[in-house]
Amino acid sequence: MSTGALPRLEAPPWLRHMLRPIAIPTDWTRVAVAAAGVGTPQVLGLVTGAVDAAVVASVGALCASFSDVTGSYRFRLRRLVIAAVLGAIGFAAGAAAPGPLWAMVAVLAVSVPSVLSSRLGELWASGGAHMLTFCVVATGQRSAVLPVPEQVGWFLAGELLVVALAAATWPLRGTAPARGAVADVFTAILRMLGPGDAVAARRHLTRALNTSHDVLIGGASMSRSRVRDRLHLVHLRATPVVEAAVSVAHAGLTPPPRTREALAELARCVRTGDTPPRFQPGEHDSALLAALDEGIAELVDALREVKRQQAPGAPRRRPSIGATTWLLALRMLLCLALAEGFGLVAGLDQTYWIALTVALVLRPNSGSVFARTVLRALGTILGVLVAWALLALLPAGWLLVPFIIALAGKLPVALSRHYGLFSAVVTALVLLQMSQQQQFYPAARLLDTFVGCAIVLVVGFALRGMRTGPSLRDGVADAVESVADYVSRSLAGAEHGRSALRRRTYRQLADLRSRLQQLLMNPTHHGEAEAWWPTIAVLERVVDAATERAVRAGEADLQQAQLLVSEMRTLNRRLRADPEVAPDALRADLDAIHRHLATA
Repeated sequence: MSTGALPRLEAPPWLRHMLRPIAIPTDWTRVAVAAAGVGTPQVLGLVTGAVDAAVVASVGALCASFSDVTGSYRFRLRRLVIAAVLGAIGFAAGAAAPGPLWAMVAVLAVSVPSVLSSRLGELWASGGAHMLTFCVVATGQRSAVLPVPEQVGWFLAGELLVVALAAATWPLRGTAPARGAVADVFTAILRMLGPGDAVAARRHLTRALNTSHDVLIGGASMSRSRVRDRLHLVHLRATPVVEAAVSVAHAGLTPPPRTREALAELARCVRTGDTPPRFQPGEHDSALLAALDEGIAELVDALREVKRQQAPGAPRRRPSIGATTWLLALRMLLCLALAEGFGLVAGLDQTYWIALTVALVLRPNSGSVFARTVLRALGTILGVLVAWALLALLPAGWLLVPFIIALAGKLPVALSRHYGLFSAVVTALVLLQMSQQQQFYPAARLLDTFVGCAIVLVVGFALRGMRTGPSLRDGVADAVESVADYVSRSLAGAEHGRSALRRRTYRQLADLRSRLQQLLMNPTHHGEAEAWWPTIAVLERVVDAATERAVRAGEADLQQAQLLVSEMRTLNRRLRADPEVAPDALRADLDAIHRHLATA
């Protein structure tokens, strides 16, 4: 009797996506800054004998290194400075707590502004997260030798060391990996349209498209922002250009120099953030070359328009705190209260690690809580095993310093590529730092992490009913209706109630954006979220354009208001009545409404 072949076991797609690192190039300036920033205090502490001060300064350097992401030089320094200031405030609040109960009060008090700061933009969201993280760290890593003011001073000194080292990288400053990844798409198109191996060039273009998609959707070290929205717009609008270029290459046609120059300039502007010059399609005998020119022109126009709206002096969306944000704050409070309370009741040693796990996993704007919880647990296991092995083989002191420096240098790479890898690196690094000052208990750290992860999952499940609301599609439909009301009031020149309506609309869009950010990093829902992302971004631009029209206080155009509002309400009815309405079709209609508002 013959038996059939055994079925091949494969991990489900969502699991493979969750475990796969993002292919982002290594930023060696960040590697050098993190290694020198964390390692220098360790070396000086061993040389001078001031081990306690060195450990606190090294932890401060670690705080700043968490916030050092690849980007423009100005953005990078602003992010570091804000993280340093807020991280020092959080550390001071935790270090000043005289006992466990007051430590619990300090952590809970800091958690609320930490979550609310996620609505003030990426820079403040990052700083707020560090404020809470290092408030928790300070409640557990108390120095029996240094008074509180000195602890805060050494912590701040470590942060400022990293800021100074990052400032010194000005000659080697680079650009954000997302910008480079999207720009590489146009560089690959140029390569495909030039002389050489067309098959290899086509494969290179495919890799560039896949990489830009992964970086935009799964980049771990970059939160959603207007820059990311703009890059996603370029990535989306590049599809007609890619299709036309592939057809041109397959037909063996050679684009004229002005077309190639436009592609090269587009790649440069995407990489640097500059505004590309206008491009007018030329006259061509070939329909394929004409389609390529038309795609480039439409992409350039779209990029110029969104750059105009994001230019200095353009109306900005006011930070809005909606129901979703308050729910996130409530969830953080409950989980931290349970974490701190469990440690007090159980009498566990150094139970701040439980609260630290909760603070890191529930960080706002960071994607799927379930995925982060699983990856945090797996990363902690790996990190503890690495630290355990090193400490079993080597005594605390000079022999551990090279490994601390090496792990610190690995931190920026892990931060950009994968949350599980980042958890492993930071766990091993923190445990090695602590070993210079106190005894190491690996089993206790594993237990604390698992307890923190269990708290997050249990509370998240308990609050699931409170989170249940309309689907992302229905949420977009509700937002379209609110935006239509606001556009109607703004274009009609009505002052009464317009400010309140604007605030309500911005809050609704903020809640929608928050849900989008969570779903984008959720392996089972990221496809749906990615499809709706451009539509939500266009809705935000429609509100911005309507606000700009109202601010200019021009003559009211009731006929135009009625026409645009009628179109938006028709879109709303279609969206609610027909589940087959594609996000791209809705986005195209909203784009037309936005262009009408912006150019009138």
